[in-house]
Amino acid sequence: MESFDFVIPLSLDALQEASSTRQYAVTNISSSKELPKKIIDTTVSFRKHGSSFILQEQNFDSLYSVLVNFKAVDEECKEKSWDLLVKAITKLSSEISPVVDENDMSSSDRHRWLNILKMTTYIACTLTEAFEKHSNKPTLDTALITKGRKKSSKKMEDERDWEDDRNQMLNQLYGLLQHPLQRLWDPPIMEEDFVNLIANCCYKILESPNMNLVKTKPTRDSVFQIIGSLVKKFNHGLACSLKLMQLLQHFEHMVTPAAQGIILLINSYDNKSVISEMIREITKTDAKELMKDTSGLRNFSQFIVEVAEKCPQVVMPSLSLLINFLDEEAYVMRNCVLSILGAIVLKVLSGDDLEDKNKDLRDQCLDHLEDHIHDIHAFVRSKVLQIWNDLITEKAVPLRRQQHVLELVLGRLKDRSSTVRKNAVQLLTAFLKGNPFAAKLPLEDLQSQFEIEYKKLKEMDPDASDDPGAEKPTKKVLSPSDKWEAKLPEIAEFILEVVKEGATDDDDDDEDDGEDVLDEESSLNDAVLEVAAAMDKDNIRRAIKLLESALEMFHGAEILSYDPEQAFQTKTDFDATSFSSYQMHILVVLKRIFVSSKSMELRNSQNKEDGKEDEESEDKDPDEEKENPEVTKQKLLVAYLKDSVGFAKLINEGIPVVCQLLGSKQVSDVMEAISFFVTAFEFGLLNAKAGVLKMLVLVWSKEQAIKDAVVEAYQRLYINSDISSDRARAQHIVRNLSALITGSTLGERTSLDEIVSQFVNSGDINKHCVTLMWEKFTKTLPDTTDDEARAALVLLAMCANSEVSIISSNISVLVKSGLGERGEKDFALVKETCSALLKLAVSKPKTDSPNAPFRLEQDHEIFIRLAKILVAGLTRLEDRQYCPMATQAISTIYSLAEHPDIISGEIIQNMATIMQEQTVEAEESNPEDSASQGLLQVPVGILTRFIVVVGHVALCQLVHLDTYIFSELKRRNFLKEEMENEKKSKKKNKNHRKSLITSASEASISKSEPDIDDEMELTGAVADDLEAEYIRSICDSEIIKGENLLDLIRPTILAICSNPGRYSNPDLRAAATLTLSKMMMVSSEFCEDNLQLLFTILEKSEEPVIRANIVIALGDLSFRFPNLLEPWTPRIYARLRDHSPKVRQNTLTILTHLILNDMVKVKGQISDIALCITDEDPRISGLANLFFTELARKGNALYNVLPDIISRLSDAELSLEEQKYRIIIGPIFALLQKDKQLETLAEKLCHRFQATITPRQWRDIAYCLSLLQYNDKSVRKLSENFACYGDKLHEPEVFDFFLGILANARKNSKPEAKAQIDELEAKIQENHDKGVEDENALTNAANAKSKSRKPSKTVTKVKRVRLQVADSSSEDEGGRESGSEDNLSKPPPAMKSVTESQRTRRSSARVSRR
Repeated sequence: MESFDFVIPLSLDALQEASSTRQYAVTNISSSKELPKKIIDTTVSFRKHGSSFILQEQNFDSLYSVLVNFKAVDEECKEKSWDLLVKAITKLSSEISPVVDENDMSSSDRHRWLNILKMTTYIACTLTEAFEKHSNKPTLDTALITKGRKKSSKKMEDERDWEDDRNQMLNQLYGLLQHPLQRLWDPPIMEEDFVNLIANCCYKILESPNMNLVKTKPTRDSVFQIIGSLVKKFNHGLACSLKLMQLLQHFEHMVTPAAQGIILLINSYDNKSVISEMIREITKTDAKELMKDTSGLRNFSQFIVEVAEKCPQVVMPSLSLLINFLDEEAYVMRNCVLSILGAIVLKVLSGDDLEDKNKDLRDQCLDHLEDHIHDIHAFVRSKVLQIWNDLITEKAVPLRRQQHVLELVLGRLKDRSSTVRKNAVQLLTAFLKGNPFAAKLPLEDLQSQFEIEYKKLKEMDPDASDDPGAEKPTKKVLSPSDKWEAKLPEIAEFILEVVKEGATDDDDDDEDDGEDVLDEESSLNDAVLEVAAAMDKDNIRRAIKLLESALEMFHGAEILSYDPEQAFQTKTDFDATSFSSYQMHILVVLKRIFVSSKSMELRNSQNKEDGKEDEESEDKDPDEEKENPEVTKQKLLVAYLKDSVGFAKLINEGIPVVCQLLGSKQVSDVMEAISFFVTAFEFGLLNAKAGVLKMLVLVWSKEQAIKDAVVEAYQRLYINSDISSDRARAQHIVRNLSALITGSTLGERTSLDEIVSQFVNSGDINKHCVTLMWEKFTKTLPDTTDDEARAALVLLAMCANSEVSIISSNISVLVKSGLGERGEKDFALVKETCSALLKLAVSKPKTDSPNAPFRLEQDHEIFIRLAKILVAGLTRLEDRQYCPMATQAISTIYSLAEHPDIISGEIIQNMATIMQEQTVEAEESNPEDSASQGLLQVPVGILTRFIVVVGHVALCQLVHLDTYIFSELKRRNFLKEEMENEKKSKKKNKNHRKSLITSASEASISKSEPDIDDEMELTGAVADDLEAEYIRSICDSEIIKGENLLDLIRPTILAICSNPGRYSNPDLRAAATLTLSKMMMVSSEFCEDNLQLLFTILEKSEEPVIRANIVIALGDLSFRFPNLLEPWTPRIYARLRDHSPKVRQNTLTILTHLILNDMVKVKGQISDIALCITDEDPRISGLANLFFTELARKGNALYNVLPDIISRLSDAELSLEEQKYRIIIGPIFALLQKDKQLETLAEKLCHRFQATITPRQWRDIAYCLSLLQYNDKSVRKLSENFACYGDKLHEPEVFDFFLGILANARKNSKPEAKAQIDELEAKIQENHDKGVEDENALTNAANAKSKSRKPSKTVTKVKRVRLQVADSSSEDEGGRESGSEDNLSKPPPAMKSVTESQRTRRSSARVSRR
């Protein structure tokens, strides 16, 4: 039985047949029912005979039968077979060890043990594969079957753990391979089938989808340890690389396991050939084939990158092959190569003590990374920026290169891709964090310091360069391309002489055979170097012969490739037609090798020159250095400062662009911009303060992530510190926030208000901070300035948004410090004090509360002091903060006081008394500075302040009645109804309305009129409406026009507004106009009476401030009295053409709010808003774009007004430039998204052609049509309405627009619709040709006629006369057009006749020509 030969079969069934008498074949295959007993007998035999049991035919056949009937065999039999094989392999490993170690082993023993090894290993590996396949199959089924079941958990717990069993077998196989098994073969070389048997088992295991999980790491390690042993001992390297490539191509999960396995082979087995061979195979693959298999391409690239990141030195020798992928179309491979270059620079070439060769390689890698910052693919640009980010963070980029890279990165801040912009901002932030110059980079300080130090250097060394740090001028060196152009004629001559198509080695001279042929052992790199050396020595003939030899030896290498489709580029006169394809191949490759070689030499020479300069600096006479050591030190300092200034300037150039990203729609842009400004601010860049302030408004963003980022940024900049002391930390926070408040605008302060409130809620601003703020405000803290005190008060008011008790518990402190002696001298402090007190007011009184809203007594000290300050400050004209303070003080009185009208009345009376006293003094001291004309003789400044107070009192009285009084009436009404409900009384309260009376005037009205509720028995909401109407009637008839103080002052206000010539002071007129507007808000009757006056001032006033204020007031009036303002709407639209940008901006803002809130009907004037898109002020143009964006969200609102916009903008009377027309229309059309709208609009625009007469109008409509997205229905509309625009196609630009429309439509159309597009295109082309021919004929006829009859008249005159001819057909056409849907398709009658006359003229011209 032992005299047989066991041959490892290619398949399981092949073992049942023998090709020779000595070959072992299975003859007895047991059934699944017989196998359990057979396996038991085999186990007994194993215990008796050890590993040699396998040689017995019945034992091997039984195990083989398990493999054949694997699906039918029960689990217990399988497990017993598995346990037996594991023991057999273990036994074999121990028994074979002394055998293979013997030096004089007999041939019979060798043959016997070889059969045992092969048979045992075959069964073990095949059974392992069967179990692996069996274990993977249920995982695929359970994903589909057990979606709704969860009953298999108990079964899984009882099953054996395949992971452990598999690892046990792999470990035994690995141990078996550690013996010198090759000695069993003669000669001692292990046969390839045996190696592949074990290797294929390992590769089969790697195909499992679970191989990339963490739990399978022991299995992966065991598998690659076995593969490593096979590669190292049994020459399995090439087969391993090919098999791994196949696995990578077909299994996505193999990327990480394969990379980890290769790294294990490198580190544990010192094997680098496998990865090199894999890279070589990948580079040999045709690029087009790679592009077809995108999954495999992605797997290859990820695999190589993972290996390069762990072992970059292994990939370095293959860079020359990989670098060619940078010119391929597959962006995935470009990303792969660039990532490898970054990893090599980062981990291998980042030291300071690199050799010249490595420095050159590093520079080449960085050059490629720089080049691809502007790659055509966004993913590549993004990846390169990430790589640069890593390099900058790890300080792996030479200092001399950083500024150039920074310049390139600044350009990417405006990239179209949001991902690229995001990575560009991240890289800019990394540059800041890792800059080698200073911890702080204030440009102004660095610039001044540089100038100072440079002056010192010039004083110490007058011969110093005017540009320190500038590079020395270098002599001009010919580029490699120029050198090639110089040699080209000679090389071309040699190629024609030496190279012959189809030449053989026998044709060469015997002398050249030995010298001009490469050695068989030469590598590709050696061949290229020899060719380059021959060309360098001008031995062109030898270079050509060597290249021909290289083409034969290394056929298919990338550097030796040639694409006949690419033209040979040269600057000299070169006749390529005389060259055959093979000769051109030689010429192209020679150029590639020559240029690359000379480029390398140029870099090396530059490095050597740098080295020589270093040596010269070292070899300088030490005596010279000792003479002026200070000069050398000063030069270094100046050069350092120069680099610092250059770096800071570049960063500052990027700040405005990053500021724009804060307003981006992409969340990633905003988040990265916020991060950058935080870093820039920390580095002391003063310009970064603009970005920090601009991000304040983002606290109102709808994106929670952005809001959180803003709060976190301000927390990091102004709150966080390493100070442990509570007091010191509080000082740090208060000082920072006070600095932020000082100089901030109203909008910034409003946003900061929200942020500070969040800080209070989060506990970042604690009681220690609040205590310190009070100390600063009251100036109990020494050396506190007035600005710091006001800032502390502002902070206290902001904190009160979250905790009102901060103010309510310290009212006396506010009154004493803010409204006391300091307040009398500082109106700004009084204003901020009133703002803080307003935090106590209830903004929206509750109408269902049992408690009355918070109000203070009329004689409270707050109101006494405010009245005193208002009256006494009337004459203190040197403090310009009086008017803002006065408005805030009046608001405080009306928000907190009981009966604020009485307090305000007393204040106005006292002011009037002071004005009377000032009248005589003004006349005597300076009559020119007083309003002395007519009846008034009051100083202008005092009168202005008085009018401001009166106007705000009128407005506050309105708000008081509309909100507080009305809410209080509703609250009391609610309480009465609640009380009645509780008592369950059926009796109606007859005094229901009378109980709500709060003033004498209301009481008198109720006495004279019967109670409405008594008569109609109205309650609830109807009663509330009556009360609201009652309050409105009071506002109309009693506040402004009743017998009160405001009625007495009203004539004065009207007189000032009506007589600008008499009252010329602009401040006075501005105050009077504003007060007039506020009074008009109160009373509808007063508003109606004075609207003409207000619009007259709006149109004729020369001060932009007055016009801007009136526009804002008109917006409020439109909300309050929409019916009164509706006829005046065109006058409001007219202000969009005001010469003041502020007026235009206010007008656009007001109209935006009115239109979007449906307070103003959208009419034809909306085209005036469209014109604002081209406004020279970017704020106005941005606001106009925002308006149309919001309008597009309101259903069909934008679609409905679009005809009016097109009609108005195309009007010849408007004389709008064509370019501006397109700038306006483009963004508006881009907002239309609904297919139905686009289809209808296409039809209407086609009809619009019939209402136009000028080529400019045709071009405008055609341009509008080109902006639409076309589907099959839209194209059908164009075809159906061809008659509308067919006669306009002779205009070149109109024709081009229609061709562009069809080209775009063809891209998105279905195959069946392309025939219709082709047909329409043919009709358009035909009509264009006919139209051009007709126009040329008409022009020639007109020219001839004008020359013969009236030479002085031009063709234009002839056309004008010709256009006046019309016939009856125009009436029919006009009747058909009158049925169009809207005014877009309704041409005026005059236009109809002109259009038809033009068509008639062309028809008659064609007939006459025939």
